[in-house]
Amino acid sequence: MLVRLLYFLLGSVKFTFTGGFPDDFINECYNNNINIKNIIYIDNAITAEAGIKSYKRLHRIAYSCGGKTKIIKKSGLPFILSPLKNRWGICAGALFFVLFTSFMSGFIWNITVTGSDVLSQARVVDYLAKNGFTVGTRWANTDKENLEFQIMADFDEVAWVSINQIGCLAQIEIYDSVEKPEIINDDIITNVTAKCDGVIVHITALGGIQQAKNGDAVAKGDLLISGVYESEVDKQNHYMHAHGRAIAKTQRELTVYIGREQTEKNYYAVREYKTLYFFGMEIPLYIKKETENADEKTEKAYLAINSFRLPIGIIKEKYDYFKPEKKTLNDEELEALARLELEGKKEQELAECEIISENIQISSDENGCTLIAEYSVLEDIAQETEIKIIN
Repeated sequence: MLVRLLYFLLGSVKFTFTGGFPDDFINECYNNNINIKNIIYIDNAITAEAGIKSYKRLHRIAYSCGGKTKIIKKSGLPFILSPLKNRWGICAGALFFVLFTSFMSGFIWNITVTGSDVLSQARVVDYLAKNGFTVGTRWANTDKENLEFQIMADFDEVAWVSINQIGCLAQIEIYDSVEKPEIINDDIITNVTAKCDGVIVHITALGGIQQAKNGDAVAKGDLLISGVYESEVDKQNHYMHAHGRAIAKTQRELTVYIGREQTEKNYYAVREYKTLYFFGMEIPLYIKKETENADEKTEKAYLAINSFRLPIGIIKEKYDYFKPEKKTLNDEELEALARLELEGKKEQELAECEIISENIQISSDENGCTLIAEYSVLEDIAQETEIKIIN
């Protein structure tokens, strides 16, 4: 196998010797240390194979033996490359491509995140970039193992992570952690008290002695479930971890104020700036970019082959320019804006409550609008309070 590979790299020819004395020709070849192989006699002539350098020496020997040689087949790398000997640019280009590809494969040109249903790819990529692991970084300059431990330490959602090198692709494989069930520490002695005023609708004691019942009106701090009880056996106080739920009807109030003078954006122009992204470098395709008083929107488009993103693309930044203008709102506009802000505040502060009724009062003056919303809601008012026992 090695001999065949050597013949391919150096090149060989298949030739014939005719018109002379074949035996003398073969003897002269071996006397001159010229290696010929696969010798076949055909009608007072021979067919054989020899290397390129050896064949060049055969002409003189063939002439001295009264005959001549003729090539009937050429094989090997030198004959394959011979048509390109006057086209050095092609060879140089091919060599440059191989060297360039080999060099560039030592960098990170694409990052993908798989396996996680909790963390988005953008969040993971931003985190990696802050820790020096980004597109354009040399693989040799990264510490994958320490970065994996760092990700697991900084994200409670991650149970296991692996950074895999696939050529110039960095594949971040993440397994989400399973949420641990809440563990109740029975060694802590607690009471369950009301965290706000309300009327008990339904109470469930999962531990401890229930003190309040359905229909009771309770104030903030009142005892709902006790962690202290007296044993009928030894007539002494015993302690436990009290816990449970207390659904109560409570009153909530939200207040929103909107000033009559508001700043409005008056859009007047849209411009798009393009940047060429090439192997980690960003090359602006514009002279100057104005960013003052503008809303920005960025789009990135990369070349891809079979869903594999190449580190070449165009970054488009779209700017909507506006002039800030003062505007005085009328009563209808004030009310609409106040109600819109109230909805956002309600989603934030009453997310865990069931709203039973709503009463909204609106008052306006020359300066603005005040909206007061009163709600009757159902919510869990139970809160655990630790009991300190002093011996």
